[in-house]
Amino acid sequence: MNDKNKKLDYKTLNEVIKTGNILLKIMLTMTILAIGALLLYLFDKTSILRMIGNVIGVISPLFIGLFLAWVLEPAINYFVKNKVGRKLATVVVYLIFVFVILLILALIVPEFISQVNELISKLPDFIGSVNEWVNDFFVNLSSSEIDLTEMKNNIIKSINSFANGITAADFISIVNGLGSSIRTVGNIFLGLLIGFYLSLDFSKVNKFFKRVVPVKYHDELHVIKIALNGMLRNYVNGTLLSCLFVMILSLIGFLISGVSSPLLFAIFCAITNIIPYFGPYIGGIPVVVVGFAISPVTGIICLVTVFLVQFLEGNILHPLIVGKAISLHPVTIMLSLLIFEYLFGIIGMILAAPIVATLKILFLHFEDKYHFMNKINNVN
Repeated sequence: MNDKNKKLDYKTLNEVIKTGNILLKIMLTMTILAIGALLLYLFDKTSILRMIGNVIGVISPLFIGLFLAWVLEPAINYFVKNKVGRKLATVVVYLIFVFVILLILALIVPEFISQVNELISKLPDFIGSVNEWVNDFFVNLSSSEIDLTEMKNNIIKSINSFANGITAADFISIVNGLGSSIRTVGNIFLGLLIGFYLSLDFSKVNKFFKRVVPVKYHDELHVIKIALNGMLRNYVNGTLLSCLFVMILSLIGFLISGVSSPLLFAIFCAITNIIPYFGPYIGGIPVVVVGFAISPVTGIICLVTVFLVQFLEGNILHPLIVGKAISLHPVTIMLSLLIFEYLFGIIGMILAAPIVATLKILFLHFEDKYHFMNKINNVN
């Protein structure tokens, strides 16, 4: 009898210890989030984030160059392994890369511009259809007890104001848009040149980090570099493949539906798909709205297409390709998206998942080495 009681006591004690460890981890997480929120508040009040953003904007060609050199390094190494000189391999790979980009732009941009113009030309009819639908909706909804006329008029006014803002761009906005485009193209061109020169001898980048980091940490740096490189490369490759999958399937569905400018909406869905969880819904809303404005059948086909494509991508392709690369809990990704969107906008949402995955790899590496979580548990 006493042996049974002892076994029961040990079992209960283990459960209490497990519960305590879970509570400690929750408290630690909440503490980290609280500190992060405090830092965000202080950064926002002191304009530090704006200063950091301006600095990053100035040196953005350097980041573009590093990214291109990193992405194209496997292709260059392929030629080098086949007894092609490093310089010649770099020139060939960059020429192929530029040719492919120009070919894609030549095939897509004219059709893209054409469909944008087509969509804008049909915008008045579309707005008229939406206004009519809103009016009929409120007519069916109204009753003798509740007067919804003011609400209906406000909604219609907002829709018309939005449409006028799209179709009536003034001279200043056009000039600003051209200036921004010129700066963007200039940064990309500079980034391409920086990437080319970095790729000529990419080993110097590794040597630079080795010179900066003390010799006793070189082995540790190598382990971290391999883990980060594998994760980021799998994430980038998986994301690009996933976006291509979304664009092709969405284009097929939108062509079947008969919606205006199917390529435009398919590209938009593919681009927004880069943002986990929220992106697919952002990309699907415009085409569904336009589809229902054309006809109920068109809207339903567009809606089914968006949900079907996102179901296949989110439940099959994304977990197999992208999910394994970053290994983050959905709640963690959503929180990181909200935080990075607040800090850096859309660009922050795109970079949130790989940045948090990088922090996770670093955390697990140092936890495996120093076991500070176990030390915290022992102290408590």
